[in-house]
Amino acid sequence: MGEERRMMTKRLTAFDSPIGWIGLLETGGVLELIKIGFTDQSSLVRAFAQFEIGPTRPSGERSRMQKRILCMLAGKADDLLDLKIETDHLTEFQKAVVDSCRRIPFGETLKYGELAAQVGRPKAARAVGTVMSKNRFPLVVPCHRVVSAGGAGGFTSPQGVTTKLTLQAIELGQTVAGAQAAVLKSPS
Repeated sequence: MGEERRMMTKRLTAFDSPIGWIGLLETGGVLELIKIGFTDQSSLVRAFAQFEIGPTRPSGERSRMQKRILCMLAGKADDLLDLKIETDHLTEFQKAVVDSCRRIPFGETLKYGELAAQVGRPKAARAVGTVMSKNRFPLVVPCHRVVSAGGAGGFTSPQGVTTKLTLQAIELGQTVAGAQAAVLKSPS
């Protein structure tokens, strides 16, 4: 992370969505962390308690990010590739996995092994799974589009795999209510 950005105020944009409360933490136009799927605003705010955060009323770019994510959660395809994310903490392999994941088309999925092959490491499916489990940017790095060979795989959010399956269903054109009903009926 650049020294100049390190000195800037972190800003949290917190908003309710069809998949629960979402928090976008950014500094100087670069996303540093996204957390999704909280049942209430206070739980989301507690999840960001370790950060010193400036004003949270979204404006400008933060407001545009929020609107784009809400449109995506309404089923409108958006790859969000132009949104900048902070990747200084990642190894070259992890950056390759994140970049490749960001390019999985809306409404499609890849298996962990397929994503590993895309980054030139076909035997690294478990390592890809580890990168996805530590994804700091759900939705922007759409780890919900990466599945295990035997099914959905895991998902790190307060609602777990239910959120992952709901996101997949939304991208396939189901309403949120329909997607959540399908998730409840599906075998785990």
